Parts: sequence; C-alpha cells; structure tokens
Amino acid sequence: MKFQYISWDQIQDHCFQFSKTVIDKKIKFDRIVCISRGGLVISRILSDFLKLPISNFTLVSYASVGNSGEPKIVEKLAVDIKGESILLVDEITDKGTTLKAAFNYLKPLKPKKITTFTPIIKPWSKPLPDYWQIKTDKWVVFAYDVRETIDDLKKLGKLDSLKSLNFSPEQVKYFQNHTSKV
Repeated sequence: MKFQYISWDQIQDHCFQFSKTVIDKKIKFDRIVCISRGGLVISRILSDFLKLPISNFTLVSYASVGNSGEPKIVEKLAVDIKGESILLVDEITDKGTTLKAAFNYLKPLKPKKITTFTPIIKPWSKPLPDYWQIKTDKWVVFAYDVRETIDDLKKLGKLDSLKSLNFSPEQVKYFQNHTSKV
C-alpha cells in the first residue's frame, strides 16, 4: 500500500486555493456544514478564510487503513438549514459513498443549495464533489491522523510504513507504545 502524506501547510494551502475561487467568483454561502470528524479541520480553516459559521453532523464510514464501511449517521445536524446555501465539507472523497450519504441526509432538510468541497479525491470517486484540489490513488494520511494511523499500521503489522510519513519521531515513538484508548 502506498501512502500520501498531507502536511499542515498543504491542508492550509488547499483550503486557501479553494477560498480564493469562492471569493473571486463571488460564490455566496450561508454556512459550512461539515462531516465530522474528517471535515472539521478543513471547515475550521475555511471558516476563517470565508468568514462563515460551521455546523456539523457525524457520519461514520472509516474502518481502518485501506478499509471503509457503509456510511451511517451517528450524530444529527443541530441547526435548521432550510433555505440556506450551504458548503458541505469533508477531508477526502474516497469512493463517494460518504459524500452521497451526506447529500441524501441534508437534502430533506431543504437547504436552498448544497455545494460540496473535499480537498482530495480518488480517481474512482463517484459522485465527485463540486470542488476539489488534488487527485490521488494512494492512501491519504493527514498531518492530524498520527495516532489513528500508528494504531492501524500496528494492527496490520506494517509499522515500517511509518518511515514514508512525516510524523514527529517523538509522537511515533510514544504512540507505538500507547495504542489503547484513553
């Protein structure tokens, strides 16, 4: 399995490039609605750049490195989005099932418009988000996925794969020895 590490600087740059498109094209949103957990970091950066409030709901489909399950809503959106133009955000579109499930969940809440953004997509993603920054066929590891990645690779017996990632050596050493939940 090949990995693609996405650094904090890259995350911020992807959000900045998308924000420039929104601002330059004068696209108006009432709020960002993000899919928690993955979309939270991306949404916080976009909230700063676009001066928009963030609301979230939790949709879970991740199982482990290289595996994902069927998406399911585990925490509902707590705000009324009826009549709003929303920007739906997640960190990646892998197969497209999470994005599709999120869209299908939000549509009955009657927003005026749903526009989707994930900084990263896979070549086989269907549906595609309205906006994205890069396409990769590698397993993407974000700068904020340190412990999760170490735990998964340890379970798979593939800790040697950590060498290709730019995690802090101190964090790697610590979390290799502390894999249980806090």
